[in-house]
Amino acid sequence: MTVKWFFIFSVFVLFAWVNARATEFILPSSDLSAQEVVEIQLLGLQSGKTDKPAGIEQVWIFAHPDNKRATGPLQKFATLFDTPSYAPLIGHLNYVINDSRIDGSVARFALTVLARDGKSYGYLWVLRQASLSGNHTESGQHETVWMTTAVSAPSVGEAS
Repeated sequence: MTVKWFFIFSVFVLFAWVNARATEFILPSSDLSAQEVVEIQLLGLQSGKTDKPAGIEQVWIFAHPDNKRATGPLQKFATLFDTPSYAPLIGHLNYVINDSRIDGSVARFALTVLARDGKSYGYLWVLRQASLSGNHTESGQHETVWMTTAVSAPSVGEAS
């Protein structure tokens, strides 16, 4: 009897772990502001110090469809973070949003990242609203969400 309960408990724990792993990403939602999307992506990249693939995937989830067409699939997108321009974002120590501007369906955020190398890097994060074709609002409209269209190459030692 004890072996049976141990087996049931083990299966339950395994199922809970797999389910938790599958739901740990934050998904695009009309409930999220443009700034919240930027912060979700930055926190994902910050966690990249311990789980780089998951951090990059969190960013990818909020990449605008036009951005995904330009960068290619997730595996190719991930290689961007091996370049000198974007490597400082992985496992960064801190970030500050210095300025933001929203003009209709476009949002821009100038921010500074303190990287693991101790240097500050300035980036310009650009987002645009996108329609999620599978999701509809109560009025039947396509759900509109903020997604990232571009992140500038950094300026070192200052905000962009």
